[in-house]
Amino acid sequence: MAYSELLCTDLASVEGAIALGADRIELCAALELGGVTPGPGLLRRALQARDRAASTAKRTEVVVLTRPRRGDFILDEGDFEALLLDVRQAREWGADGVALGLLTREGLVDRPQTARLMADAGSMKVTFHRAFDQLQDRGAGVAALLDLGVDRLLTSGGASSAWEGREALRTLVEGLRGSMEVVAAGGVTGRSAAALLGATRVPAIHGSCSAAVGTGADRGSVGPALGKPGAPADHERLTLDRDCAQRFVEAAAAAPS
Repeated sequence: MAYSELLCTDLASVEGAIALGADRIELCAALELGGVTPGPGLLRRALQARDRAASTAKRTEVVVLTRPRRGDFILDEGDFEALLLDVRQAREWGADGVALGLLTREGLVDRPQTARLMADAGSMKVTFHRAFDQLQDRGAGVAALLDLGVDRLLTSGGASSAWEGREALRTLVEGLRGSMEVVAAGGVTGRSAAALLGATRVPAIHGSCSAAVGTGADRGSVGPALGKPGAPADHERLTLDRDCAQRFVEAAAAAPS
């Protein structure tokens, strides 16, 4: 089997992923922007949902995306201090892991900042997210992450999607030999998961399995749009698509070890 990790941005998605038997949830906000750190209220409720379900079913881990803003992964002092606080809160509240990623202006892993975050993460599992795919030299990046003790690497293999990067993902899995968990990400859905797992033999897959839904507020609503031009409509949001998520979880569970 492989591990299934579903992105969730609201409590209904968290509860749905748990009910479907997902191995992990990556909790975030603003998925349409690439994801940022979720608010404390959502984090608290997600951890409570995890703990309630754990008494009657398998335990689904909650991994918290810690990203203080959208945009690049080069953080100034203020953004980095905010990120430190996010990691500390996740640890203090009992999250199972955090996902983070910091780069230098030269396109390298920011080792000093990552080391500080690793220390603050304590016993939580640490995932280096898809900032990895923007590295100038991903081979050197892997070596740096291994040296830092990072547990998991979230990547599309440097391509625009995991399927396009499947050869690089397979090479990465074979080279690491289990020393760091490779989590395939980038366009992975319930329909594509089985083929990707077969082609890459990654030990874990990551996807949003999301669909846009209307809140109902569009009916008869008036007034100006609240977002920038080109932003999603105010009455729409992304949430978990249960059918897609079920196929995703089942594909991971059926993958050969």
